[in-house]
Amino acid sequence: MTIARTILSEASRSFDLGGRTARADYLWFLFFSVVAFAASLALCIRFLPADHIAAGIYTVTAIFYLPITAAGVRRLHDVGESGKLMLDPLKPAMALGVVLLLVALAAESSSAVRLIAFIAAFFFGTIVVALLLIASLTVTIMTLAYFSNTMGMLLLPSQPGPNKYGPNPNEVPQ
Repeated sequence: MTIARTILSEASRSFDLGGRTARADYLWFLFFSVVAFAASLALCIRFLPADHIAAGIYTVTAIFYLPITAAGVRRLHDVGESGKLMLDPLKPAMALGVVLLLVALAAESSSAVRLIAFIAAFFFGTIVVALLLIASLTVTIMTLAYFSNTMGMLLLPSQPGPNKYGPNPNEVPQ
């Protein structure tokens, strides 16, 4: 199968989370998607007004997220793993978001908590900033660890023969 046909085939399966994808097909689709994503971001930055650039970047990211994730899920199926592993790199950021949301809700619910938070920020601002910096660095390191694990699994060779997700794409006649 040619590279162009491979990319079109994977793009046509952008919303398909079932089945398997061969490693070479996944890597070509990922390469093309990253190049197209970068070009789209450059176009957003170049042609959108300054106050719309952030919305353009969020929109382009949302458009590219599902096809790349779906291809990754099919690739994980090819090595015999669950597609849920594609969500692993999001876990640390989601945990930090939940903690910050709970802190914000606690600050909203009680004026005493707000007073304590104000005093802490005023008198211990450096400590608060240091704690936020440590939390951010921890989230970044954990995200990279999860990402490297998932990326390593995406690069494994195909599981020989059929598995519970379907036939081996390398053994199916095209």
